[in-house]
Amino acid sequence: MYRRLSVLLVVVFFAIACAPEAEPTTTSRETTTTTSRPTTTTTTVPAPTLTIENAPPELLAMVGGFYAYATGESKDAPPAPEPVLAAIEPKPVETPLQGVASIGTFQGQGVATVELDGDLFLAIDDGSGWRIVGGSWPNVAVPAYYGTGPRLVAVVGSDARPWEDVVTSRADSIHFVGLDGAGKGGIVGVPRDSWVPIAGGGRGKINSALANYGTEGMMQTFRDLTGLPLEGYVLTGFLGFQEMLGNVLGGIDLVVPYAISDSASGADFQPGTQYVNGPAALAFARARKSLPQGDFTRSANQGLVLIDTAKNLQHKGYGAIPRLLELSEPFMVTDLNAEQLLTFAALLIGTDLDTIQNQVVPGSSGSAGSASVVYISESVGEVWADLADGRLGA
Repeated sequence: MYRRLSVLLVVVFFAIACAPEAEPTTTSRETTTTTSRPTTTTTTVPAPTLTIENAPPELLAMVGGFYAYATGESKDAPPAPEPVLAAIEPKPVETPLQGVASIGTFQGQGVATVELDGDLFLAIDDGSGWRIVGGSWPNVAVPAYYGTGPRLVAVVGSDARPWEDVVTSRADSIHFVGLDGAGKGGIVGVPRDSWVPIAGGGRGKINSALANYGTEGMMQTFRDLTGLPLEGYVLTGFLGFQEMLGNVLGGIDLVVPYAISDSASGADFQPGTQYVNGPAALAFARARKSLPQGDFTRSANQGLVLIDTAKNLQHKGYGAIPRLLELSEPFMVTDLNAEQLLTFAALLIGTDLDTIQNQVVPGSSGSAGSASVVYISESVGEVWADLADGRLGA
């Protein structure tokens, strides 16, 4: 029965559809003709979302908020340094949608890098939420920011053996490292026996400032000597040096300038590039007695170790910084905070390391009483003035 009814309904609808139009009827009333239009069905496609591998929700939200502000989609300014916010001119542009985060801890704070298609975020979480402390954002035409002005840091190696305290021993390796923020830099080494005014009073070998007056006396001695606005210091001893270069970094490719055979330090090298672990790097950095200019040449070689270590970091990339800071913390003493170290390391990666000049202060060997010392030349003022902008040379 239901089948016959269905057929009947089809016939009826077919007849109605094929019936001729009825003749219009004349009437005194006006009539309105309504034309029906086809219904359009709209399918909503969800907007693409920002995804960042390894990023916790708070870090993801911070990055998303930055892009929303940079493109004018939001008027809420992200937690970022004032120079970064001042450089943002909101405009509708496409922003990266995928990235990867690397996270570590240093001094009890979260440290992170986030990389998204050429953009870089450097972030810190001190317990009050993630905030941007530096980075570069070419996708939204925001200039790079790694801190204000040139960066100048003292890198110090104490002669402390594994059983000794690095902050009460002598500072036998002293280098001032500058980065100008525009891809250039410079390193100036100071021989350990340099006879200079000591912050605690009188004159003495520069390496005694740490042993006698601690890190504050050491830094005051450095600032008085150079006149440079040094941000702070990074200090380690024999064990820390070996651990950081060997186990944390995994060794470095060291460029040895000439053959070295030094029984006192254990250094035995042929010229050329070669992989070295922590103990071998320490032996190279300590070699002095077999070198033609003694402590001057040793200080220059220590600068080479710094450059080759920086190249190792550069090869690992920005994503390695948080974890390297975390692993290195037990082996160094520093008055630089997590933000300063994170931005300095990132700036170092972006520096043209092949152009960094590495030099030692001019001077000559002599004596002060019965002590063998180094007298720094008066022309050293030109060196400090050159390094003041964060680089050596033009």
